[in-house]
Amino acid sequence: MSIINFSQRMDKIREAMEKNGIDVFLVSPSSNLFYLTGYSIGPDERLFLLVLPQEGEPFIIANALYKEQVKPLPVERQIYWKDGEDPYYILKTEIKKQKIKIQTAALEPQIPALFTLPLYETFSDIKFSLGASLTEPVRQIKNEYELNLIRKACSESDISLSALIDKGSYWLGKTETDFMRELSSEFEKGNLSSFGSSVQVGANAAIPHYSTGSAQIKNGSCLLVDFWGRYNGYYTDCTRTFHFGKPESDFEKIYLIVLEAHLAAEAKARIGNNLEDVDIAARSVIEEHGFGEYFNHRTGHGLGIDVHEGGSVNTGVKIPIEKGMVFSIEPGIYIPGRFGVRIENLVAIGEDGPEVLHKFSRELKIIG
Repeated sequence: MSIINFSQRMDKIREAMEKNGIDVFLVSPSSNLFYLTGYSIGPDERLFLLVLPQEGEPFIIANALYKEQVKPLPVERQIYWKDGEDPYYILKTEIKKQKIKIQTAALEPQIPALFTLPLYETFSDIKFSLGASLTEPVRQIKNEYELNLIRKACSESDISLSALIDKGSYWLGKTETDFMRELSSEFEKGNLSSFGSSVQVGANAAIPHYSTGSAQIKNGSCLLVDFWGRYNGYYTDCTRTFHFGKPESDFEKIYLIVLEAHLAAEAKARIGNNLEDVDIAARSVIEEHGFGEYFNHRTGHGLGIDVHEGGSVNTGVKIPIEKGMVFSIEPGIYIPGRFGVRIENLVAIGEDGPEVLHKFSRELKIIG
């Protein structure tokens, strides 16, 4: 992680704090803490905070149990408390000791109520807000180091999916869960962590947010596979829809409509447009073909340290598209009780347009 300038990242957040009138940003274990310090251990019941003041020296307050993990972090001042001590009193004392102005504070959006309620009581005279407005605009623009990690994640996930699809008719009679387990194993081979997937067969593919179950893969059924995972802290996210055996004409027709919508959206993913323009392009194609009511989610989402981060690719989101943004393009059509089709790629925005980060073919693949 030494290649990352954490001090520079903190300075960008401080600039946003000044702009938004925030005196202190309190960051608990989360993707934002990882972004600002490289610390990736999850939270427990003990208070752990990065305290980032607009003016003054940042510090970490943590339980003494975590001293060895915290020592290497790029925050020189580290305050430790022991079990049985009141960490909130120690926090307030340290802020007073450093003469840090604190009339307004932003909270890490992922901080649990276990910590927010005592913080409210300890600092009852200050105004709290969520810190998303500080971090999202900064994190949505990736530098080349971050882009390379996402590129690698996408490349490895493509390899993982190819390894399974190349097995062809081997999958007949296997279940959604069987496919998911083997995909997880392939992700591990590619050094991808935090694996997640939704594997959907036949009519289950018509449920956009479906939990993988025990449905069998059969001839005459589609297979929708949505999968994600992290490479060195940065995510990939992709969806492909296949068909086992010759599909009915309606399925082929709808697949081509989704592909047309996907490519129309991709063409709008460039500097000078807003995120909503990408959504409108996909949605317009699907509506023109008479299937608007069956496309019932946004066209995409930002991605990076979190699989969903930053602005939505959705109508009404007028965030300008900028160089360094990474987001998904994933239109779909879902016919209840029959089948669903979704095609998802990630794109990185460059000066000359979108860089498509997945190389796995988007053409309909019929297996068997």
